[in-house]
Amino acid sequence: MWCIHGQALHLALCDVTLMSSVTWSAASNESLIGPPSEPIHIGEFLGSARDNVACASAAPASPQQVAGGVNPSQDSIVSECNIDDIRSKLSDIFDDPRLYVHARHVHDTSVNTTYDLADRSSSGKRKRKREVVSELEDTPNLIALKDGLANIKLNSWPLPQEAAVFIRGPKNSDINTLTEIKRAKNGSAAAALSAVVTISVYNRLSWSYNFVYRSSQHAVLSSNTLGELYDVIPCTSNELSDESTLDGTFVGYEPGPSKHPGGCVVVIEGTAYGDGLTRTDYASSLVAISDPLTLGSKMHDTPFSSLSLRLNYPYWLLHRGNCEHFLVIDQIRLFHPHDPPTGYPLTSQLTPPLLGNCRACSKVPGVYSIVGDVRLGESPCILCAPCWRNMGMPKGKDAETIMVIPLAKYEFGC
Repeated sequence: MWCIHGQALHLALCDVTLMSSVTWSAASNESLIGPPSEPIHIGEFLGSARDNVACASAAPASPQQVAGGVNPSQDSIVSECNIDDIRSKLSDIFDDPRLYVHARHVHDTSVNTTYDLADRSSSGKRKRKREVVSELEDTPNLIALKDGLANIKLNSWPLPQEAAVFIRGPKNSDINTLTEIKRAKNGSAAAALSAVVTISVYNRLSWSYNFVYRSSQHAVLSSNTLGELYDVIPCTSNELSDESTLDGTFVGYEPGPSKHPGGCVVVIEGTAYGDGLTRTDYASSLVAISDPLTLGSKMHDTPFSSLSLRLNYPYWLLHRGNCEHFLVIDQIRLFHPHDPPTGYPLTSQLTPPLLGNCRACSKVPGVYSIVGDVRLGESPCILCAPCWRNMGMPKGKDAETIMVIPLAKYEFGC
């Protein structure tokens, strides 16, 4: 990821980047983020919720409530929607390793058979059989599980051949490096009646600029600001080091991540919200070259309750020169008693970054980018610490042209 700190070069890139984001929005894959909804004003959503609560509390009690009983219609709905029996059966399967292995084996076999049938029909060639896991020793619980799976009467239970079109393999963005929900430092506490907004952050693929992947997912309160959300979004650009100069000449990079803010702007429904850290921040610069946009308030002064947001629509975020992300609203709902009471914005998912391996040993991720070393055959060249330590700097004047750049450690957000 390039980190460009020049304001003039940033202005030249803003218009191009904005147009590319609009193009991606129009041609986005609906199976990834879904069709957008109509704008939802979060403040009005909360207002209607308060009115409904007030009306419900002021409504006269029904005869069943007066008698101390339970409303039969509500009781039937609760009973019909109850999934405790399904939860109990699933818990029993996950708690018993034998049952889990068998259930996973049945699922994998079904998926592989569907893929094989689809490939055979399209190519006409017979595929090599996949390896089959040996059957486990039958136990009473395992026998009961087998009988239960075999006697399922749903016609949709066995996967048809056409299901192969809708099945994809696992992706890196399906993995979550977090073992528990991460709370923000000095995070906000939820009020009794708050709105919770679930937001997914998407990045462009480095090898395919027209496609994106989910890098993280967060939950914010209606009282949280855009700035508070931006502060918890993990990005490798925030870990890039500051440039080191000597008499105005670039000589390398300072150790550790940058200590200076790189600037930021978020575009939501035609309004640009900047960080306001400088007199002409990113938002002001972007509005100056984009007529349709209007200048909004500062990010840290803009609560979500003042915004109108669309579900499943990518909102553009630009920071640190030309590093861009897309914010997609997944949910807007009321706070539930089972939700975490404090620590908002929360981070619920963090995709592990794909690290480039050392070009010498090809075994471990590289930690240095070596520039200008003719011995390596390519420049820049990614090397791990042991390989560069064993190689060492050349002697003589050749060492003056070599630059060793430490790569980001990907610690922010973990």
